[in-house]
Amino acid sequence: MFERITKDTFDEVYPILEEAFPVEELREKQRQKALLDKPQYRLYGIKEDSGILQGALAMWDFNDFFYFEHLAIKPEFRNGGFGGEKLDEIIDWAGRPIVLEVEVPEDELTKRRVGFYERHGFFYNDYPYLQPPMREGQDMLPLRLMTIPQKISEDVYKRYKSLIHKIVYDYEEA
Repeated sequence: MFERITKDTFDEVYPILEEAFPVEELREKQRQKALLDKPQYRLYGIKEDSGILQGALAMWDFNDFFYFEHLAIKPEFRNGGFGGEKLDEIIDWAGRPIVLEVEVPEDELTKRRVGFYERHGFFYNDYPYLQPPMREGQDMLPLRLMTIPQKISEDVYKRYKSLIHKIVYDYEEA
């Protein structure tokens, strides 16, 4: 089950994100928490029926597509199909295109991540994409976009990139 996270329950979920993502792909705790005030931002705890917290999903609602910022599963629930099962549930629930960022698949771990999303219906789009810094003093991070239900055209890519940069990262290219 997915439970909407509020400022009161945020501290339960942030450690899951910290454990799952490199520092350059995650905002500082207070900046991440402040996103809960933004109307397009949603943070969910992924729980089993008994209420045990197993993961987290951070996403942005852009009306005609969702942008998944973070999907993280606690280590003890990984590699048993649980993450894929939850991802499939989210895809079914979404009912519209989903966009997410992935690292360029250059080593075994990043290739496995891309493969995970491909096995669940996502398409790798090879347009050069730079993620604006999540923290002060960081550089742009080279990533790629993956999308479902299909690959995207260059025009759609530019639109998604522009919206994500402006709304999610408060960044506009000069």
